Amino acid sequence: MKRIITTLSLSALLIGCTTQIKESDFIAQDESTIAYSKTFINDLNDRTPNHDVKPITLNVEDESIELNGLHLDNNKTTKTILYIPGNGMSVEDAAKNALINLAQYQFDIVIFDRRGLGATKGKASITNLIKDANLSYQFTKGQLGASTLIVHGFSLGSFVAAQVAKQQPIDGLIMEGSATNITEWVDEAMPWYTKVLFDVQVDKAFYTVDNKKVLQDTYKGPLLVIGGGKDEQTPIALTHGLFSASQSQNKQLVIADEAGHNNMFENEDVRTAYQTFLSHL
Repeated sequence: MKRIITTLSLSALLIGCTTQIKESDFIAQDESTIAYSKTFINDLNDRTPNHDVKPITLNVEDESIELNGLHLDNNKTTKTILYIPGNGMSVEDAAKNALINLAQYQFDIVIFDRRGLGATKGKASITNLIKDANLSYQFTKGQLGASTLIVHGFSLGSFVAAQVAKQQPIDGLIMEGSATNITEWVDEAMPWYTKVLFDVQVDKAFYTVDNKKVLQDTYKGPLLVIGGGKDEQTPIALTHGLFSASQSQNKQLVIADEAGHNNMFENEDVRTAYQTFLSHL
């Protein structure tokens, strides 16, 4: 987001204009989708020896959409992490690092490619991201039999995760590389000197997902907020603001001071905090 705003700011500074952030432009889409290969599944199985990697499909019946994903099944537990990736992050992208990091905690892991990304056809919008995430929750509880279900959202996925927490009885919420809301995100990302020179107009859809409001007004359950001290996409001030807004009596904030947006789990404090959070659920 900050890179987008910075580019817009420089352009507008030169010409003076009103700039729009459109939902259709912001949410990344693949040019084509492709099914998971046997090589990919076998490689992920090799890298997660305590889990059995199983492709899964969730039918969105009223729209003839099939969400494709993976269930990393640890046969010693039914406690589950539902992982909601960031913008443009497919299941295969997540398998490079995120799923490997999460697999060390010995929980089941469920992840789906959203519409128009990875192995799932269609076109994503904020509305159907939220709809599909709620269906993913119901599928994980009902079809996969999760006894405890933690929702972990990364970056844009954290906004979707918060909406699941708002609507479903989840057992814990993890927000990684997250922000408060679109208004504060844009305000934090824009250089001060550009604010008097041009106006940023944001699609109304972005205002329907407000992490700060969810944590203030609705979700009071266990919460772990993870931030990167050098994260340029979700500035650390927003991470602190998100944590402060939470009314939960069981909340924890952990900051990887040296981390950017994509490498927070390289920090030992983050890994330890994650383990502690899960062990208390």
